Amino acid sequence: MLSSLDRSRKSRSFLWLLLAVPLMFVAMGLWSLPAAAWLAPVFLLRFVRDQSTWRGCMIAALLLVVVSCAAWHGATGRFLQFPLPYVVGAALGLVAVLPYLIDRLLAARLSGPAATLVFPAAAVTVEFAASFGPFGTWSSAAYTQKNLALLQVTSVTGIWGVTFLLHWTASVANAVWEEGLMSPEIQWTAGLWAGLLAAMFVFGGARLAQDASSDAIPLATITGTHDASSFWDVRRQAESREAVRDSARAVQRDYLQRARRAARAGATLVSWPEAAVPVPHEDTAAFLDRARRLARKQEVYLAMGVNAFPRPDTDDQLENKVVWIGPGGTVRTEGLKTRLVPGEPGRAGTGTLPDVSAPAGTWSSVVCYDLDFPALIRQAGRQDVDLLVAPSNDWAAIAERHAHMARIRAIENGTSLLRPTSNGLTLATGPLGRTHARVNHFTSPEHLQMAHLPRRGKSTIYTALGDFFAWGCGLGLLVLTGSACFRLRLPLREAAAYSAFS
Repeated sequence: MLSSLDRSRKSRSFLWLLLAVPLMFVAMGLWSLPAAAWLAPVFLLRFVRDQSTWRGCMIAALLLVVVSCAAWHGATGRFLQFPLPYVVGAALGLVAVLPYLIDRLLAARLSGPAATLVFPAAAVTVEFAASFGPFGTWSSAAYTQKNLALLQVTSVTGIWGVTFLLHWTASVANAVWEEGLMSPEIQWTAGLWAGLLAAMFVFGGARLAQDASSDAIPLATITGTHDASSFWDVRRQAESREAVRDSARAVQRDYLQRARRAARAGATLVSWPEAAVPVPHEDTAAFLDRARRLARKQEVYLAMGVNAFPRPDTDDQLENKVVWIGPGGTVRTEGLKTRLVPGEPGRAGTGTLPDVSAPAGTWSSVVCYDLDFPALIRQAGRQDVDLLVAPSNDWAAIAERHAHMARIRAIENGTSLLRPTSNGLTLATGPLGRTHARVNHFTSPEHLQMAHLPRRGKSTIYTALGDFFAWGCGLGLLVLTGSACFRLRLPLREAAAYSAFS
């Protein structure tokens, strides 16, 4: 039988659930608020701990499924058709409840700082495991944070350090809630948490204060009314292959003309969005000849987002890639998009980033969705890439979130980022994530963006050690699980011994 105190606590816990619901709606998904991401887990964890294990977790799972479907609405664009977006949303909600279930099963069997580490270790482990799936790191709680000083920790731990801190805050807050600050163990744990939080901000502030580089290179991005979607709409309506080729050549001329104007304005490198320029197979040589002449005459680098499509009578696949041309007029290299969005047609790349050595530094490129996979982009840091060019094509619902995710990749790897984007946010950031230029496709009529980015990148610990922190959290969770199970068996053995001698 439950005591009156237990019944009161379980009833009162629904108040914490009511507080968690609105916070959860703005703590996850496409339009998250940074403060809500700190507060929402505090109240939801309090609710789950005050309920029986399965009842609390089942209610939390239901809440997170509903919130996830609403918060991620529109994230899949037109790649996934109904009901698949809601299936994905429900799956994200069920994954999100796992840290709460693990905490409910283990934390009560531990004490002191160890008890508070279960929840954050589980959160990082679950996020890290999910990052190997088809949607990469999209659901990471770390992307809710915008404070640039805090985000510098990603140069050491990757996004996993931010996720850990968010969830450890909730766990420590609940420990104080349950036992108060009179306990020496709680005082020590709270002090450890406060010290780590302060250290993160001091580290980030110091790193930002040292960013005084004035050596910069002029770069240009060009966007316009033509993008991958608009061309394929034309292609579907075209009556013949020749009409498709005529339409593609018109887009090619438009982008090359504007690239010429950007070069004359002083740009060292010119780039444009993902798949913005369609190139039929039979017109590849002619297009590249025009681009090579432009680069040679203007003495400019071109990093061209190209959508190369085959003849309809072949088995060849679409190629979504970046083609690099140097100021000497030679095709330096090209890089295919490695990570295709689920449902996106085309041939995927091998996962090796292209390398362009220039007098201004070492440059490389990826395409849009590639940026959502930290392990892939970590090549840029290992290759000492100074500038990463990432042609992209978004849609309104994901524009803000996706641009912010890209900025964090730059911080992790200490590289400047040039992200020309159609139907989204064109972004130019330095290696510490500072925004040097930003253009919103939906609100700005400006189709040429000039930016000056630092010539050299910065070395980072994350580049050298990779996801060591995430793996460490997984190992730590195993240790905590073993310790909790060992402590559970001790009373059982004592009870068995007592029965044997009684």
